[in-house]
This record gives sequence, structure tokens and C-alpha cells, in this order.
Amino acid sequence: MIKEIEIDKIYLRLFDDDGVNNPTKIENSPVYNAICGDSKLYDEYYERMVKLGRAKSNYMNTEDFLKFEKSFNYLTPPYENEYVRVKQTGHLYAGWDGAHRISVEKKRGKKTIKAILMDGAFKHRGYSNLVDLATIFSNLDYDDYVIIKDDGMFPNYVDNDDLDLLCKDRNVLRECVINQLGGYEENGYKIVEKKKQVRHHIDIIPSGTSELNKPYGVGNTLNFRFDLLDEPPYLQKFGHFTNKIQVKDNFFDFILDRKIQKEFEWPVMFKKQGTFKANFPCDTDDLVVRFLEWVWQPHKPRHINYVVNNLKNTSEFIEVVNEFTNVEIDNNYVKKMLNQEKVVRKKL
Repeated sequence: MIKEIEIDKIYLRLFDDDGVNNPTKIENSPVYNAICGDSKLYDEYYERMVKLGRAKSNYMNTEDFLKFEKSFNYLTPPYENEYVRVKQTGHLYAGWDGAHRISVEKKRGKKTIKAILMDGAFKHRGYSNLVDLATIFSNLDYDDYVIIKDDGMFPNYVDNDDLDLLCKDRNVLRECVINQLGGYEENGYKIVEKKKQVRHHIDIIPSGTSELNKPYGVGNTLNFRFDLLDEPPYLQKFGHFTNKIQVKDNFFDFILDRKIQKEFEWPVMFKKQGTFKANFPCDTDDLVVRFLEWVWQPHKPRHINYVVNNLKNTSEFIEVVNEFTNVEIDNNYVKKMLNQEKVVRKKL
């Protein structure tokens, strides 16, 4: 299907050093900046593509691209059938290919471009970033929260992802988040809220998708979820095996009192430069939360694996676990855990 697309609704998917596709605003891309007089970033990107094995024989270096830009005319001979391809993702369109051609058309002042609309999943993994988490957290009028169990991607995220937020009052945090989501509703997204015992979910669901247009699937499935929590969940039981954990009422207050701020660069999906800050637990409290998640739900080994790979302050870790929970551990227990031996979970 060929469709006329607003160029400013198209973003590019460009590889980072790890081979992960990063959604990138056209004007923030090394491709666009190369033809605007700043080719340094494109030189670096070309070298990255070669290193990753993504630069095919006809992939243009900087010199070739600048020559191409001067002679190229979209959909005119010999390019009359060479439509760029895009895929709809929510209210935007991801470049399937054609980053160079799209950038040239934008530089020439074109407002729209004829493109083939693609279905199906992308070949290469990458971030979604339809939701601007950087703006939401930089404007968040509430400080009594921490992001827990961070997977290292924040402020980036993948499709069908979530962000766990431990807070003092989930109703207050919920209102602060909801107040910033009006623009998404205006762009056709559904904002679905669910109360899940001690949790409150805020789901952001793109519109206009189909079964073929993965990753969203049938019925406009989840793109991103805020998971708000202001009470310990460790007494909840599910269909799978769980251990109940008793936790003192002031445990979350203890974590919030010791929170730290981390600074992040703004994702290139939205801005080229700038930083913002967000709250996280201190290192020990972060590991304690992950440890309790594993004790509570032992089928989640990623949490204990993270603890094993990152625990440094053993004495403080043991002290916090024993002070605030009925999970009793000692140096021998931690030693076995760090040696990745089988850890016998005590009856709680």
C-alpha cells in the first residue's frame, strides 16, 4: 500500500554501538546532519555500520552520500520505483529503510513523501520510545518515588514494556502521570487504568494497528505500562508458586529516604541534547528489592542473577533484609548465593 506520509511524523531507526535500533528524530540523525554541513557524526555512524556488519556494498560513506544528495530526485528516473518504506507505530511512522532519501527530502523542504506502508515485525531489535519518558519524569511534580528493578534501558524501552515505580502514595503519583498523557489521547492512544490490589497500572495503547502490524497485535495491545506500588506486594498469591514475605510497614519509607538521583541524556527520539534526572533506590536497597522479588516468586531467576552479579556491600545487604523482613539470611547464605550454589529458601 502506497501512502502520502507527513515527513515530520517519520522517525529513523539507527543502530547504536551494541547493534540495537534507536528511534531517532530525523533532524537529530547523523544522516540529516551530514547534508546540513556537519558530517562528523555520519563518519562515526558509517564506521559503526561497517563494524556491525550492517554496511552493505552499496552503503554510502560520507563522500558518496554528499554526491548522491546533489543528484538525487525522489521517484524520478532512475529512481521512479524506489519508494521508501515505513511502518506505522502508533501516531508515527518508523523508517523501514530509506533514511538517506527521507533526510534529503526533508532538507529540501518537502512536507510529505510517498511511501510503501509495511506490515509485520522489524528484522532487527530496537527500542520503541513512542512515550517520551524523559519529558514525563523531568516534569513530574512529585518526588516521593523511585524506579525499581531497572533493566538498564531507561529512559528507552521496548514494546510491551513496563516501569515499576515504588512510591509513598500511588494515587498522587497516578494523578501526576495522568496529567501528562493528554497529548497521547489526542493522538489516538488509549489510556487504560487498572487497580491490581496494591498496584495501579496505567497502560498506554496505540491505535490504528492490526494483527499483521506487530508488535502491537490484535486489539491495539500494550505499548507501555506505568506500574505504581505503595505497599509491599509480598503477601499476594498467584497461580504460580509464591512464598509469602512479612515486611515492616516502614520499609518503603526507608527506601524513599535513601533514594538517589541519576542523570540521563535525552533520547534522540525527542531531543538532540540535554539531560534530566530521575529517582532510584540506593544500590543496596535496589538489590534487596530484587532479592525479595525472587524469594517471593522463585520462577524469576533474573532478579537473583542480578543480585549475584552486583552485590558489593554484603553486610549492609544482610542488615536491611533482616531488619525489615522475616527472611533471615547470614554470611553463609550470601556466600553460597554469590558462589551460585543452590540456595535453600527458608520456610517463611
